[in-house]
Amino acid sequence: MARIRQSVSKVKAVAMVATYQAAIQFVQRVRSLGAPIVLTNVSAVDSDALAEGLAGAGPRTASDVVVTQIVPLPGSKATAVLRYQQALEKSALGEHPGFLSLEGWIVGNLLVEGLKRAGRNLDTETLVEALEGMHGLDLGIGTTISFGPSEHQGSHKVWGTMLQPDGTYKAIELE
Repeated sequence: MARIRQSVSKVKAVAMVATYQAAIQFVQRVRSLGAPIVLTNVSAVDSDALAEGLAGAGPRTASDVVVTQIVPLPGSKATAVLRYQQALEKSALGEHPGFLSLEGWIVGNLLVEGLKRAGRNLDTETLVEALEGMHGLDLGIGTTISFGPSEHQGSHKVWGTMLQPDGTYKAIELE
């Protein structure tokens, strides 16, 4: 904060990799400087808790906060997201769609696909082989998933989201 205060007129943006509690405190301190600084964080922040904390602090605090996501908006019309929303309505009454639960739902679907591909003689080796054999899998999230023996990150897609004063996120283009 001391370095930002010293150069506040020159700082355009700050990238954070923080938990939501630390991020909320940091954003509030930066906002108290009155400068229009864009603040970013990564999806591991727990975007929903961050949004709730910042929106609760007031619309000025929640503005100009960008969070990169590894899944699409939980309210989007992507096919997988629509299936996720239906599953929530059916099995998790009262739960609202969120980034973390969507990510977990997608990972669960990937595991189920891996288990199917591993077949009846399931063990660690057959499951790993099945997962590493997935190439161009389209789950309906807007990008394909591929793994390999030296590639364990299934997707390289990053979705941009910007927090709105009311605590919701809107999609933004990162490129």
